[in-house]
Amino acid sequence: MARRAPAEDDDVSLFPFLSIIAAVIGVLTLMVAAVTLGQMNQEDVKEVVANAIELEQLNEKLAEAEKEVETLMLTLGAEEAERLKNSKARQEELVKTRAELEALLKRLEEAQRKTDELKEVEIIIPEVPEGQRESIDDIQAQLAEVKERLAMLRRDLSDRKKPPEEAEVSILPGGTGISFEPNFVECTANAIVLHTEDPPRTIRLAEIAANPQFRQLLQKVANDDRQTIVFVLRSDSLGTYSMVKTICERAQVRYGKLPAVGNGRLDFSHFRKD
Repeated sequence: MARRAPAEDDDVSLFPFLSIIAAVIGVLTLMVAAVTLGQMNQEDVKEVVANAIELEQLNEKLAEAEKEVETLMLTLGAEEAERLKNSKARQEELVKTRAELEALLKRLEEAQRKTDELKEVEIIIPEVPEGQRESIDDIQAQLAEVKERLAMLRRDLSDRKKPPEEAEVSILPGGTGISFEPNFVECTANAIVLHTEDPPRTIRLAEIAANPQFRQLLQKVANDDRQTIVFVLRSDSLGTYSMVKTICERAQVRYGKLPAVGNGRLDFSHFRKD
């Protein structure tokens, strides 16, 4: 006897069940979010808003700083272009002077040749007015003048090609803490320089905490109420200063800071005692 085929009405679809589960999960998620927001107090909300405002202000300051850097780079580029233009003009003048020198040398050689010919063959030279005569002495005088101009141009061109001398950065006393005896420590991007040593000692960033000279300086200032450490900050030394400042605060050592404008050699002569 043949078996009866199962009816299609017996099949069960899972789609409605899964839809219900997804809806329940969504509702539970909204409930959890609502409970979490309800538990946040007013101070937390204010802190979040304040942080967002501060972040926006920092972004604006960063954009302004980038714009200033771009303007400075354009200015430096214009100055460099003007310098190259002047150098090119000097070079062209030098080439022109060389051409004049070669022409005068040829004229001198021609005059010398004619003089030698006059020694061998006697000819009648028509009378030339005194003001229109050009002797070998005149040509040699012109040649000497051109050579002198050429030497001056060469010296000028050589001076222009030399790199500019590094300017000194003078460290001046401020109005605060003037009664303390300062111990200057220069902060750079990757190191500090102890100007208390002679010659100044450079300490790399990774070696600062364990360096014996720096530890001796900290101990000296900590044990003397008249002493203080003054960190001289270069433009790229923010990370280094943050590190040494933390070390001083933990060791309870007096310190201060002074900005160094430019990258030249530091001049502490205003703090030297006579």
